[in-house]
Amino acid sequence: MNVEITPDERLTDALGTIINQFPPMVKGMVDLNTNQDNRQWRLTIFDIFSHLSSRDLIIDQITAAQLPELLALAVQSNPPFFQPAAVSPNELAKQKAYSYLANYLMGQFTRMLNTIGNPPQVIEELTVDAGDIMLAQIQRLQFNYNQRFRVANYLADIKARDGLLAAMSAKQSSALTGVGGEVVSLAGQIGQALGTVHYIIAERNAVKKSQDYFNKIITAGHYPLALLFAQQSNSEWFTNFFNQKHRPSLDQFKQAYHLSLEHIEDVNEMITDIISQLKLDIKVLPTGRTQDELLQLIDKL
Repeated sequence: MNVEITPDERLTDALGTIINQFPPMVKGMVDLNTNQDNRQWRLTIFDIFSHLSSRDLIIDQITAAQLPELLALAVQSNPPFFQPAAVSPNELAKQKAYSYLANYLMGQFTRMLNTIGNPPQVIEELTVDAGDIMLAQIQRLQFNYNQRFRVANYLADIKARDGLLAAMSAKQSSALTGVGGEVVSLAGQIGQALGTVHYIIAERNAVKKSQDYFNKIITAGHYPLALLFAQQSNSEWFTNFFNQKHRPSLDQFKQAYHLSLEHIEDVNEMITDIISQLKLDIKVLPTGRTQDELLQLIDKL
């Protein structure tokens, strides 16, 4: 019988405790109410992989679970998207302040990574991962409004950002249980797929629910997967749509939206493919609680 899988409350409470230890200026800039669903998802992944060991959570594990969340907050504070508009001096100052906040959070990640009993190879790998996420943010910024951006680029982008954050959670959790390097690597692979598919599902649902959401993200240069599939079938229409001298009309936005909705099934097929491979990878893990809970988790998707 399936049971509800949620992260241990000690994992969910710890990030707030860490943030409260930061200088007041930093605390005032950090928003823990945004992206809670993504955070809950990664902490659930961390919790499940911690069950590779039968022992109860130790303080190092509780702290380690927050490291990807510090990176996620850094990414959140300095996102690679923006609405094209004239920027006032106050707005520019605010943007610069949040870029400094991202640097501060990255520094805290590095400091804490070295204080929780990680072996040197894990410290090195997670440090590289953190740098790769920031490089992926730069790449994402370069992708904005890029008419050569395609489905393969989209998938690589999500794997390199949301996917890699979840991979770090899985690798850090499994490494602290004492399992071998092969299992840690497989855990990272599974975590990356879980982070990727979770993002795609959330975006699909948001697009289906709201044309306003659809309009908002594409005017920021961020093209959802359904639109990219639609573009493959209607390349001339979308070329004309994106290359007008003026902002497209409301009717044109509406048509772009409906053309995209016609390709939701293509998005669903990609989700199904990722989940099918996930099931195969999960079954390679050692049998036991972690494997069982991961299979239950993806069944809920």
